[in-house]
Amino acid sequence: LGDYHKAVEYHEEHLKHAKEVGNQGEEGGAYGNLDIAYMSQGDYQKAIEYVEKRLKIAKDIGDRVGEGQAYGNLGNAYDSLSDYHKAIECHQKHLKIAKEIGDRGGEGGACGNLGNAYDSLGDFHKALEYHGEHLKIAKEIGDQAGKGRAYGNLSIAYTSLGDYHKAIEYPKKRLQIAKEIGDRIEEGGAYGNLGNAY
Repeated sequence: LGDYHKAVEYHEEHLKHAKEVGNQGEEGGAYGNLDIAYMSQGDYQKAIEYVEKRLKIAKDIGDRVGEGQAYGNLGNAYDSLSDYHKAIECHQKHLKIAKEIGDRGGEGGACGNLGNAYDSLGDFHKALEYHGEHLKIAKEIGDQAGKGRAYGNLSIAYTSLGDYHKAIEYPKKRLQIAKEIGDRIEEGGAYGNLGNAY
């Protein structure tokens, strides 16, 4: 519903309850949800504070999936703060963990995030490499939404490189997927990619 203050309130109750009963897994999950709520509000420092707590718990209890996701969220927060080198460091850790535990979806997401960070740094060839890997993984695991995002990100990188024919090719594929899965936000993003390329 977009009521982030209410979301924070409920997640804080979840956290309080998890601490009371001594359930570290639930406590870590609550910290992760608070991180997402604060990211949605644009309070990246607060998001970082909570995701670091989630990361510590994930390490303490041996939750490798949670650890990888925490690194990914931490990378996204640093990316939002324009600290791209720190973001890349976090996304690389997420990618390493995802590979170690065989989490192909996490691996694809980490590649997409790395591509975005390199794109922000202006290293478009490196961005293309990671977005291409994200697309490959999304195709392998049948992740239609991931494919759409990868096509959109490839379009951005090709537009930045001045390869407008490629830049137009990818958002058309993104648009087709968005329509197939009924994702109006992705559909709008695809039209934006096409407009930028043209």
